[in-house]
Amino acid sequence: MLISHISDLHLGYSQFGLEEREEDVYQVFHEAIDASIKERVSLVILAGDLFHNPRPSGKAIITLGNMLKKLKEKQIPVVFVLGEHDISRLRDVPFVHIYSNLGLAKKLRYDEPFKVENCVLFGADKERRSSIDSLIEKMRHAEQLAKQHDGNKVLVLHQGLADFNKFAGELNSADLPAGFNYYALGHYHDHLEKRFDFLGGPLAYPGSIDLTPSEGIKEADKGFIITDMSGEEPSTQWVLLESRRPQFSARIDYKDIANAVEQIIKKATASDKKPIARIEIAGSNIDSKVIAEHLKKLNNSCLHYIWQPLEEHLATTVYDSKPVDLDSELYRLSTEALGSDELAKFTIGEVLPLAAERDDKSVLELLWQAYKLNKFGGHNVK
Repeated sequence: MLISHISDLHLGYSQFGLEEREEDVYQVFHEAIDASIKERVSLVILAGDLFHNPRPSGKAIITLGNMLKKLKEKQIPVVFVLGEHDISRLRDVPFVHIYSNLGLAKKLRYDEPFKVENCVLFGADKERRSSIDSLIEKMRHAEQLAKQHDGNKVLVLHQGLADFNKFAGELNSADLPAGFNYYALGHYHDHLEKRFDFLGGPLAYPGSIDLTPSEGIKEADKGFIITDMSGEEPSTQWVLLESRRPQFSARIDYKDIANAVEQIIKKATASDKKPIARIEIAGSNIDSKVIAEHLKKLNNSCLHYIWQPLEEHLATTVYDSKPVDLDSELYRLSTEALGSDELAKFTIGEVLPLAAERDDKSVLELLWQAYKLNKFGGHNVK
């Protein structure tokens, strides 16, 4: 039995606000699903953060729906859990539930097994640090139910483990129940796999299918995992997604800028897709006008680029005429202004999309609901 394990889709995310980047994410998701079908998998696991925000765009909604329909036509079941990007800060039903209600996918539960061939699956949605004790109890309950079944047992979570990142982890590997053969995780955007002696099988993060705001611009492979459950212990194969748009960073010397730009152009034109580039320029007495004159040659070979000087005493960082990563910058500024990480996520993920549509009535209703539910947590938000 083969299982396709995909995570952190972030459908609807458009890096730098570029439509091409939104389409890139849809394309790599298509590639992952087509590869899963080609490998004749028996099941697809979507381990959280299916959408980039809990109020997804119409195109993101349709893209996921079409892929789920395609899998159903091939008689391949799909299961999922919710990540933090799927969950509204209000007491609202997460949008992805619609696919479960329509019979296109199954939302996993900790108290109800989902069986495919000789494999049973349990899952739990993303929990914050303040609710980890509750999550641990849910996992223990799932473990007790799993003991009633023969065959393979899979636990699906969207949580960070402190074993991999002590700052971003809400759990330790020792908190996980031992009675499962495979631990299908989401949340970390890098591909990570490890076997712990005290757990019943391997633990794996496939990583995100494309670069996300927290990762910046860098050269990075992305993919998903196909897990073979037929042996004594599950074996994994990480599958590279080849349709991704390349991204890279380059550090150049201001004195040699003309030659350095030509080298970047050569690298960029070697790709099937125009890449994203981040350029650091070292030197003294940097003239932004000179740099702009040279870097404009990249317009035909790069989809987007940003640059910044490395000169320590330079007062400001100058970019080309295109914007920097607005998603990350807006989140940083919102957190600084509101004094709360949670409020920043609520504002950017839920309030801003409605405001962008000039839906004043819905914005006011959303804020009123948030106020009644005490989502502002005592913050003086005006």
